Amino acid sequence: MINTFILFEDRTKEIEFYYSIMSEIDSESDNIRTIDNKRLLRILKSNFLLMVYNLVEACVVSGMLEIYEKLKNSGSTYGDLISEIQSIWSNYEIGKVYSNIAGRAVYEDRVQSIITQVITSQPLALNKDSLGISGNLDARAIKKLCDKHRIRYVAADNDGCLRVVKEKRNNLAHGDESFGDCARDMSLSDLEHIKDEVISFISGILDGMKDYSDNTRYLSI
Repeated sequence: MINTFILFEDRTKEIEFYYSIMSEIDSESDNIRTIDNKRLLRILKSNFLLMVYNLVEACVVSGMLEIYEKLKNSGSTYGDLISEIQSIWSNYEIGKVYSNIAGRAVYEDRVQSIITQVITSQPLALNKDSLGISGNLDARAIKKLCDKHRIRYVAADNDGCLRVVKEKRNNLAHGDESFGDCARDMSLSDLEHIKDEVISFISGILDGMKDYSDNTRYLSI
């Protein structure tokens, strides 16, 4: 988990630096002057929300992939793993061919291959596709992902800050809101609260992932 914690620290510093620049512009300091500082600040605030979401997804994905890499390098077999990981692996492998147009023979061959891997105790591996993440991470989705792996954590998002960040990010990504409008009604105090809550939440999640990885809690023995 070393790389993920380095990533978390770097992205957090970027966000804190960016926030300090917005604060300076908002204070009407002579250090930063443009033709229209108010318009610039509205755009910067929207970009800030993108940066916060980037922190969320990057750290969660990185943490999970480090766990997967450690699992892969351990050479663990199906029987070595907790039931949650067994289910994630088998569902993903079956899902590779499951569709309305997949022929019965192809599906049966895939299932037989999975059975062979299990009974011959071949090492198993998971990858990023197993996570099912597609730009929709909020507190509920992250907790569900952790619970799915039996990762224990202490993290709360009582004010729904991660949901706000996810929704604003999606509005910007899909063009439903412009950068000038997306965060125009949010004060810097609002954004600071969101920043602090999200960083605290992700810190708690990463601590849970680290404990899970360090103590190989994905193993049944």
